[in-house]
Amino acid sequence: MRLAIAKITKPHGVKGEVRATVLLDAPELFCRVKEAYLCDRKVKIRARRADDQAIVQIEGVMNRDDAELLRGKLLEVERADAETLKKGEFFISDLIGLRVFVGGNPVGEIADVYQNARSADVLLIRGEKEIMIPFLKKLNAVADLAAKTIAFDETAFSEAAVYED
Repeated sequence: MRLAIAKITKPHGVKGEVRATVLLDAPELFCRVKEAYLCDRKVKIRARRADDQAIVQIEGVMNRDDAELLRGKLLEVERADAETLKKGEFFISDLIGLRVFVGGNPVGEIADVYQNARSADVLLIRGEKEIMIPFLKKLNAVADLAAKTIAFDETAFSEAAVYED
């Protein structure tokens, strides 16, 4: 199984480099990656940070036209090669699709995770209503990845959640 580590957003310059949104909590980790999968093909990469994104040179991508074809594509690594997570840390790809329970009641499913470099990531939960909630430690998240569920503390959830009709 592979984990997405970056999503290519657009070409950068004329020499085949691309801009990519880093899908890791620590963007500096992405810059240490030397090989990744692009469309199921293993490629060598070289990356550097640029504001809240990365500039990536990908093996075989020689010009802007080549880079344009990669818009929206993911760079991935084998899960076995990923960093070991600490307790309470999750891969974004593991969170998406989890059924959400608050106080034992189902409220929806995690549809997306919006990463924010300056504060907590935000979960988008879709159910009867859309809910956006910062993924804070005080939520006391208990995930069961095998069962595809995650449960949150009811009081903390109600304090932090923003509901949309």
